[in-house]
Amino acid sequence: MSNKTTEPAIVKSGIKAVAELAGVGIASVSRVLSGQPGSSPQMTQRVMDAARQLGYAPNVLAQSLRRRATHSIGFVGSDINNPLIASIVSGAESVLSVAKYSVLLTNSGGDPGVDAQRIDVLLQRQVDGLIVLPALEDDPATLAALRGAQAPVVLIDRTLPSDIGAHYVLSDHFQGLGDAGRHLLQAGHSRIGLVVGLDVRPTRERIRGVEAAFDSLGLARNLIVHRGRLSPEHGEQAIEELLSGENPPSAVILGGNQLLEGALRAVHRRNLTLGVDLSLVSCDDLPLCRLHHPPIATVMRDTALLGRRAAELLLAQLREPGATDPELMPTWFEARASCGPFVGSASTSAASPGAKKRAKQGPSISSK
Repeated sequence: MSNKTTEPAIVKSGIKAVAELAGVGIASVSRVLSGQPGSSPQMTQRVMDAARQLGYAPNVLAQSLRRRATHSIGFVGSDINNPLIASIVSGAESVLSVAKYSVLLTNSGGDPGVDAQRIDVLLQRQVDGLIVLPALEDDPATLAALRGAQAPVVLIDRTLPSDIGAHYVLSDHFQGLGDAGRHLLQAGHSRIGLVVGLDVRPTRERIRGVEAAFDSLGLARNLIVHRGRLSPEHGEQAIEELLSGENPPSAVILGGNQLLEGALRAVHRRNLTLGVDLSLVSCDDLPLCRLHHPPIATVMRDTALLGRRAAELLLAQLREPGATDPELMPTWFEARASCGPFVGSASTSAASPGAKKRAKQGPSISSK
C-alpha cells in the first residue's frame, strides 16, 4: 500500500474551456476578453464569469504582437515635478484609459539628452503612439529619435522642423501675455520686466505678446527680457537683477510657474508689497497664486484640456492617419490685487513708501 497522497491534477484553463463553460463560441470569448465591440451585455457577463471561475487571463502580450498593437501610449515629460506637467498627464490619461490604453510615463528632468533616450526606450517597447513635451526644440538627439518613430507623435507646446511628421497641441501664449501687458500699460506701467525660459515656442510667444501690447497702445517697447532656465533660482535672480538696475521696471511678468517661488523670496526680502511697490504677474495658476496676500495676477490656461486634446488627437491618428493643423488652446489673463496702478519704480532697497511702512512686518503669505 503506497503512502503517497494523490493530489488533484491542476489543469490550465484555456480559452476553449471558458467558451465551453460560458456556452458560447471561442470567437465570442476572444471578442469579449479583448474588449472588441459586438457582444451583448448578457454574453459579456457569461464570458467574464466563466473566465473568473476558471482563473483564466488572456495573454495580452501575445494578443498585442498578433495585432501589431500594444494598447500603450508613451508620454515624455520634461519635468513631472511641475504641477503643469502633472495636470497635462492627468488630462491625457483620462481620455486614454477610457479608450483602454495604458500610459507609460517618463521624465527627462529638463535634460534634452534624456528626452532622446526616453523616446528610444518607449519606441523599443512598441508603444502605439507618443505624446511629447521635450525640453528643447532643436536638440539633435531628440530630433533624430523622433524622425525614427514609426508611431504617430503629438507635441505639446513645442514646434519642430516640418520633416518630422508630428501633430501639435499648442497654448495661445501670445493672447494671454498680450492681455497681461496691456493691463499693466493701461495702469500706467511704462517699463516692464519679463522673465522667460529657454528658446522654445512659449518663450517666443510670450515675448511677442508683450511687445504687441506696447505696439497696440502706440508706446515704445520699454521691455526688459531676462532669460534663463525656468526654476525658483532663476525667478529669484531675475527679480534681484531687474530691481537693482538704475531704472528698474515697475511691473514684472513671470513667464512660467516655476519662477514664482523664487521671485516671491526676492520680493519679501526687499519688504515690497505687491500691487503697491511692484506689480507682478505669473503664468499658470497655482495654489500659491490664490493664497498669497495679495493674490497674484495670473495668465491662465486649462492644462488638463491640453492633455485631453493631445490624447484625442493621437487616438484619431491611430484610427485614421493623416495631416492635421496645429490646435491652438486659449489662454486668458485674470487680474488680481498684485497688479496695481503705477506709483513709481520699485526701489532697489526696502526704501519705497509701502516698503518702509512694512519693513518690520516681514513676508505676507496667507496661511489659509
